Amino acid sequence: MLIVAERINATRKAIREALEKKDQQFFIQEAQKQEKAGAAFIDINAGTEATKEVDDLKWLVEVIQDEIGIPLCLDSANDLALEEALKVYHKREVMINSFTAEGNRIQALLPIVKKYNALVVGLAMGEGGIPQSVEDRMKLVDILVNAVDTYDIPHEHLFIDPLVVPIGTDQNQGKLFLETLHEIPKKYPGVRTICGLSNISFGMPNRRLINRAFLALSIGYGLHAAIIDPLDEKLMGILYASEALMGHDEFCMNYLSAFRSGCLNE
Repeated sequence: MLIVAERINATRKAIREALEKKDQQFFIQEAQKQEKAGAAFIDINAGTEATKEVDDLKWLVEVIQDEIGIPLCLDSANDLALEEALKVYHKREVMINSFTAEGNRIQALLPIVKKYNALVVGLAMGEGGIPQSVEDRMKLVDILVNAVDTYDIPHEHLFIDPLVVPIGTDQNQGKLFLETLHEIPKKYPGVRTICGLSNISFGMPNRRLINRAFLALSIGYGLHAAIIDPLDEKLMGILYASEALMGHDEFCMNYLSAFRSGCLNE
C-alpha cells in the first residue's frame, strides 16, 4: 500500500504557524520523519489563505523536495498554486490531489495533470455533492475515468477516492465506502484507489481506534493507498499486519522488517 503522509497540512495549527514564520527546518524535519516512518509521498497543503497559497505552496515545494528521497503530493484546489508549484518541482514523480466529476474541475485540472505527467486523485463527488449509494458513486467514477481518457492520461495515473463520510453522521457510511471500493477495480482494473482515512472517525470518541479498524477493513476490500499519519505506530502496525494477512507482503518481509526496527511494539 502507498502511504501518503498527511501531516503537512496548514489546517493544523502547528503547520499554519510554522508556515507563517517560514520555518524551513520545521518542515524539513516533519517531512523526513514521515519518510522514515514509511511514507511513499509527502502531502503538502498550504491552503488556509487563498491570497497566500500560491506563494506558500511554491515555497514548501522548494524547501522540502531536495531534503527527502520520495515525491510530493500537491494538495490544493487552487489551479494557479499548483501550476506555480509544479514549475519549481523537479522530481520525476508527483501526485496532485484532487479533481471532482464536475466539468469545470475536469477542464481546469486535467490539462495540468497531462502537462506534468502527474498522478492524480479523483473524488467521487459531483454537482450534487457526495452520492448516498454505491450505484450513484460508481456513476461519478465513470465520469472521472472517462475524463482521464479524454486527456489521454493513463488509468494507472488515476487514484479514485470513493470518499469517506464520518460514521458519526450516518452509521452506514463505512459500509457504503467499502462496497464502492470493492466495485472500482472490478470495473476498471488499472485504476487505483485512495482515501483520507481519518474522516471516518470525525466527531467520535477514541478516533484512532476507529481509524485502525477501518484501515484493516479497507485493505481487505482492496484499498491501494491511504492518506494517513505514518507517525501513528499502532496504525502502521495494523497496516503491516493487514498487508501480510492479505498476501500483499512477499514472505512477510515488510512486516518482519517493521518488527525488527521496533515499529510493531504492542
